[in-house]
Amino acid sequence: MFELLKPNKEKVGNRLRMVKDELGLSFTEYGNRLGLIKPTINSYVRGYSLAPLEVVKKVSKLSNKPVGWFYFGELEEYIQDYLVLKGHQVLLNDHPDVPAEIKKEFLTGSFKNPGWENEVGYPVEEFMDDCFAEIHQKLLREHIQELSLMYLKKNAELDEVKRLDASIFITSEMMGYYEATRDFDYGDTDKMMASIQNFYESNLKGEDLSFDDGYLVGKLINILADSNKTEQLISSLSGELTGKKFSNAFGGDELISTFQSLRPELLKIYAEKTYEDYYDWFEK
Repeated sequence: MFELLKPNKEKVGNRLRMVKDELGLSFTEYGNRLGLIKPTINSYVRGYSLAPLEVVKKVSKLSNKPVGWFYFGELEEYIQDYLVLKGHQVLLNDHPDVPAEIKKEFLTGSFKNPGWENEVGYPVEEFMDDCFAEIHQKLLREHIQELSLMYLKKNAELDEVKRLDASIFITSEMMGYYEATRDFDYGDTDKMMASIQNFYESNLKGEDLSFDDGYLVGKLINILADSNKTEQLISSLSGELTGKKFSNAFGGDELISTFQSLRPELLKIYAEKTYEDYYDWFEK
């Protein structure tokens, strides 16, 4: 019935005892309500053996508490325990609201489906894995960028704009490496800092930064960093759309600045999306 995460017999027993005490029943009376002899209910309550599902369902009806609560506690506690078991304690320390996000998705989100419930009415582990995968990727990406900014601020003589560009570039490359190898994770700060240092020293230090222009987003980021290239882009668009070329010889600098103001938003896209996303944007 249970998968990777198993109930703790003592905790289950404590919850069964809690209901017994709330109802003001002796062990004999409690057993009678459940159709059990005193030694059997005593064994469950004391945590010597795990109460089977048919017994817990009866206690659930007596107490109006969900079956899953007896085995795993509150829903968020269940999700938290599962993620800790999977090795995500450090991430949860920094982002304690993650179990609540998964709980909300389970109860009200697009995943809401009885097929995602296990036998005790809590989310199956596959559901939690799928939800967490999206959350994990976002938080890991943000964490790498924070570490990159920290490293660059301390070790690279870059202005604020170039430092942000470099941090986004490094983060994108490291996320690509993570997807291919799973060689590090959220809690591996020392390993990530070493990779950030190595990547900067080997690929960026003293070099002009150029984003991957194999897709439109990187191409536009590179063009809009340069006023002359931005003017050429506008001129090409103008020729395509109006039949007239653009020139700033007698003004028009405001238009160039307006186009270049799109660059920070494109950097946000570059920081958040993957190459798979870019591929999906192209007409098949």
